Formats: sequence, structure tokens, C-alpha cells
Amino acid sequence: MKYVTLGNSDLKVSRICMGCMGFGDASKGQHSWTLDEESSKEIIKRGLDLGVNFFDTAIAYQGGTSEQYLGRALRELAKRDEVVVATKFLPRTPEEIEAGISGRQHVEDMIDRSLSNLGMDHVDLYIYHMWDWNTPLYDIMEGLDRAVKAGKTRYIGISNCYAWQLAKANAL
Repeated sequence: MKYVTLGNSDLKVSRICMGCMGFGDASKGQHSWTLDEESSKEIIKRGLDLGVNFFDTAIAYQGGTSEQYLGRALRELAKRDEVVVATKFLPRTPEEIEAGISGRQHVEDMIDRSLSNLGMDHVDLYIYHMWDWNTPLYDIMEGLDRAVKAGKTRYIGISNCYAWQLAKANAL
């Protein structure tokens, strides 16, 4: 396996990242085709055996069970400091907006749930999964900054956005 440094970070990652959207309890999410925990663990083990050290999941994947499956497998099969774990969070729900939950609080709540699902004290990369049109970007970035400062994530990222949105986030 070949390894590279991820962007400007100090993360050394395999050139192949194992996406974990296909792992999780099929009864708890939007996909009926996901793999059960035993099958997921076998694939994770095979990836580790081949040198994969970079894993990407999200709290949205099958109601958080993808994170749970990945976390349990990695605790059994790998040393935490030898793998790079990325997870993602979604925008605030209408219920959170109605209840007055801020973007900052939403980020803090989501990372705490993800860390609990993964059984980890931190993730290496925490990613803003998709743009939240109902939340001021500053609130999201403040929550991400607090997560880094609290040691809950080493780095932050963004996905599924336009270039102008990324530029706006970088400017904050």
C-alpha cells in the first residue's frame, strides 16, 4: 500500500480510503442494502490486512450504526494511533431549529454522539457533510473550532459544497 500526507495535515493515510456507507443496520437507515456487523468487520479486517489505514463514515449512515460497526471493529483489529478515522455530520434538523439549538451546539452534540458511536475520544477528521442553508456559517465554524480546541477532532473538513462556500468557510 502507498501512503500520502493528507493535505497540509500530519495525517499519513493510505491512498485508498475505505468508505463505510455500506456498513450498518439496514433497518435503521435509508439503505436496505447495507452489510451486517459481521460482514462489515470482515471487510474492515481485509482492508487493514492490505494496508488500508484511512476510514470514512458518517453519523447519517444507517442511524449511526456504521460508526458503531467501524468503531467496534477497529478497537478489536487495530491500534487507534495506526488508523485515521473521518466522520461527518449533517445540518440541523427542523426540530433543532424550532427548539433554538444553535449551529455551534449542534456541532458539539453531533461530535459527542459520533465519538460515543465510535467508542473513541477523538476523530482525526470531522467533516461538515453538506451545506446547512438554515444556519449561519459562523455558528458552524465556531462549533468546529471548539471541537478542535477540545481535542475531539484533529482536523476539520467540508464536503458536498460549491467552491464559493468553501472559500467563505476558509475566510472565517
